[in-house]
Amino acid sequence: MSINGSDREDGKAEIGAYGELTVGATAVEAKVGGSALAGRTYISVMPKDNSIYYGFDASVTTTTGTRIFKNQLLILPLDAALPLYLIADAAGKKVSVTEMGNDPEGDL
Repeated sequence: MSINGSDREDGKAEIGAYGELTVGATAVEAKVGGSALAGRTYISVMPKDNSIYYGFDASVTTTTGTRIFKNQLLILPLDAALPLYLIADAAGKKVSVTEMGNDPEGDL
């Protein structure tokens, strides 16, 4: 699902996308859809299950990653060039992901 619009005084368009990601024992990139949102400036993740960990490359593990607890909201100022990876201690863990940013196409 995606959103767009603007309430900024400068008229710049703001965009966002949100969805659910299934995380397992192999690290996956936190994003909505096939690629990170172009123009992304923030990403938020909120696990619906326990034992989710994050890191900034695909080699993150449950040992090296930072743990996020069930229903804990994590918001990070990350553009699309810096991916966020998630991994879980078991298959089938659900995580809500939201990407927010500025529309690279310009003004509304």
